[in-house]
Amino acid sequence: MNKLIALLLFIPSLVLADAASVLRSSTGAWEGELYYLDYQSGQRFGIPMRIDAELTPDGVTLIRRLTFTDPGNLVHAVNLSTIDRDTGELVEAYFREGRGEVNRYEIVSAGFSDEVNWELVYEQDGIDDDRPARIRHTIARDGNSMTSSKEVRFLHDEEGEFFLRNGTELVLAKDTQ
Repeated sequence: MNKLIALLLFIPSLVLADAASVLRSSTGAWEGELYYLDYQSGQRFGIPMRIDAELTPDGVTLIRRLTFTDPGNLVHAVNLSTIDRDTGELVEAYFREGRGEVNRYEIVSAGFSDEVNWELVYEQDGIDDDRPARIRHTIARDGNSMTSSKEVRFLHDEEGEFFLRNGTELVLAKDTQ
């Protein structure tokens, strides 16, 4: 029985170690597309995006500088991500146009094969389209490609399923390879 308890305590630490490895191995200059679902029309729209990502000197916080074009407006934003050493949650702070927000996520799964092949899934209860929702983020790297997706399931709909809200499709810029 003690071996089972030790194994169950060890598994979350593996997930956290893999999640930390994901943050460390997503540095670099990434270019591609930010896409989103328009709730009114149901259509997918895409806009150019660039992410420049680096680690803090202690290697535990990922700093991402995001640049994308919101129709008619060039947007510059900053995202900070770290694993909370006390709770094991992924904590993200996002800053754009003089506004900021902090989110805490439960890490659902983290699979780290190597520096260029991994996947991280994290979730939280929040608000989407002014409605309570479960929000799931998935970020994955396959070689020099990195994708992310945000899926939403509205909490008031007991039979509701997750649907894709937005995401990114990025490639490592040639000048950083």
